[in-house]
Amino acid sequence: MVKFWQKGVPMLDINVGLMLFEAGIFLITLVLLNKWLFQPLVKFMEERDAKLKQSLNQIEGNSEEVEKLQKEIEEILHRARVDANRIREEARLEAVKQAEVMKMEKMEELEKAKAQLQREIEQEKRELMEALQKEEPQLKALLETKFKGVA
Repeated sequence: MVKFWQKGVPMLDINVGLMLFEAGIFLITLVLLNKWLFQPLVKFMEERDAKLKQSLNQIEGNSEEVEKLQKEIEEILHRARVDANRIREEARLEAVKQAEVMKMEKMEELEKAKAQLQREIEQEKRELMEALQKEEPQLKALLETKFKGVA
């Protein structure tokens, strides 16, 4: 046992055996705590970190895949819009062509009808002229009698 003195008064008694015993208990406690608590805790934390890293990598991979799919979707939509515009334009041009053809057909029909009507008018005109020429002597006689009766 070691004793410390100050001006003749003992201040502290240190028991080396007790101190070594307490140090041994402390070391044994540290070893047991390390084995039963700290190592499993560290192992659990490392496993959790590994799982988190794996999840993050998977999320990054999924985000890249999502971006790739998004680009594909945008490309497909763009092509669909272009195709729709092309089809719409083709349909419009086809409708314009059909309208032009129908217009030309109607114009031809009108021209034919006009020509037919003119022929009919000419025919009726000739028939009337012939009828008037046949009845001219009778009309002259009728007019002469009417004028003689008036005069």
